[in-house]
Amino acid sequence: MSPILVVDQENAQEFNSFSFEGPEKLLELWFSAPLNSDIENGNTKVGLKSVGRELWDDMLSRAQCKVLSVVSSNEVDAYLLSESSMFVFPHKIILKTCGTTTLLASLPRLLEIASSIGFAHPLRTFYSRKNFLYPERQLAPHTSWEDEVRYLQGFFPQGSSYVVGPTNKNHWYLFSDVADESDLFESSLDPEDETLEVLMTNMSPERSLQFYAPSLDVVHQSKGEDYMKPENTDQPVLSTGHILGAYVAELSGVKDLCSTEDGKAVLDGFQFEPIGFSSNMIYKDRYATIHVTPQDHCSYASFETNVSKSQFGRSTVKTIEKAVNTFGAGNFCLTLFQAKGSAHEKQLYEKLKHFESYKREEFIVYDFPGYELVFASFSSV
Repeated sequence: MSPILVVDQENAQEFNSFSFEGPEKLLELWFSAPLNSDIENGNTKVGLKSVGRELWDDMLSRAQCKVLSVVSSNEVDAYLLSESSMFVFPHKIILKTCGTTTLLASLPRLLEIASSIGFAHPLRTFYSRKNFLYPERQLAPHTSWEDEVRYLQGFFPQGSSYVVGPTNKNHWYLFSDVADESDLFESSLDPEDETLEVLMTNMSPERSLQFYAPSLDVVHQSKGEDYMKPENTDQPVLSTGHILGAYVAELSGVKDLCSTEDGKAVLDGFQFEPIGFSSNMIYKDRYATIHVTPQDHCSYASFETNVSKSQFGRSTVKTIEKAVNTFGAGNFCLTLFQAKGSAHEKQLYEKLKHFESYKREEFIVYDFPGYELVFASFSSV
């Protein structure tokens, strides 16, 4: 078990009454095949990665969020946001926002930006979210799932809407539009292509307290005055949020959860003051992202990744167990998009039905062209 971060209990009680909508809205757009030849030739600023920061800032302002920091690999730029995350690849973009952000309001600008660099209509569009904790607080066009679907169909009239799971318990919404089902998936299938989301509520008080901000004095007493200082004068000085984020990620187990087997993953964490935590991890063309709302009455943590089993050095089931244990989830649901053709597909599905100390509420498999979607929900016993 990770060491537990000690915070001021009186301050924790003061901020615990504040409510926040943790469950995120998630938009993913695919525009074309990866431009691998350009990347191999050393040109990493291709496709969407060539878009300037000022355009992304303008687009994000319409979603009511802003950039805190950026880390990059040749294949992806990972933007840590004031409300969640954005990942920009040459050929696709993933935008994830929480709270009362208006993610879909940024869609027209996003499509304009894509068009300006030569991308026409997206080849794949996915929009999804868990059921909100406080749906009455959401702003248009997020006031209901029906309103969101109506808005999306203005851009993607052939798109399909799904509600997965019981509507009076934990459930998940998906809108998808695929431009050409005949050959789109067959041309890009990867046996290790999977995207996992673990959405957790009712965090244990012990684990929740790890995501209340400690003071810099506590960090320096524990790690020394030089902790997270730039190694040379050309490096930017980290903000307090990033220093605290690195410290909290290490003590809470987040760093371990996001570490790849070869130890080369890059983690960008941010601890909000007084409460809340976000992080992005990138590894080559893969990513992981974590967001935590720790208040007792609305506690929520999300973990999303497309890092493969071989890159993590552990099975998908072990990754889920590690996430659930890191955040002390009382209840959780998971979604898994997996490319068809895996030799272990059916065995995995059986293993996903059982987690120690949890009762399975739902287990549903959707069959889509080229891939399958698994939704499962669990409650503690």
